[in-house]
Amino acid sequence: MILMSKKSDSGNSNSNDSKNDDADAIDRAAKKYFSEVEQSVPHMQQVLFDLQNEYYKTWKGAVSANISLHKEFLEKSGLDNAVSDAAKSLVENVSDEAIKYRAYCRKIAIENIKTAKQNAKTLNDNAGLYADMNRKIMNYWMSAFFSKGD
Repeated sequence: MILMSKKSDSGNSNSNDSKNDDADAIDRAAKKYFSEVEQSVPHMQQVLFDLQNEYYKTWKGAVSANISLHKEFLEKSGLDNAVSDAAKSLVENVSDEAIKYRAYCRKIAIENIKTAKQNAKTLNDNAGLYADMNRKIMNYWMSAFFSKGD
């Protein structure tokens, strides 16, 4: 089928113009797409940062409010709020371990992001090489199926 369409189009100069127009249209669409991405990504990043920051403040506010309410309740109720040293130590140890765990997870996440960034950079740096390799493969297969006289 490809050979047949190739031969039938070979005498028609409008066919090459049409193919170039099609390629140009695809190129324009790709440029338009990436232009929009380049403009929208920073805004999206800022919006996500703001959302994360707002949730952090909400979480911190809720915890602080509940601790304050707990203290107020204990003061007004007159209940004995003495906590054993072992319980205090346990709370502090759990808190310290949670902070260490969070720091460790953050380090892993940052290293994964750095690795992904390096992989993307390597791919980007070698995009031309991949295109050249694919061009050579395409030319090889085209020479196998199409004679130079076509």
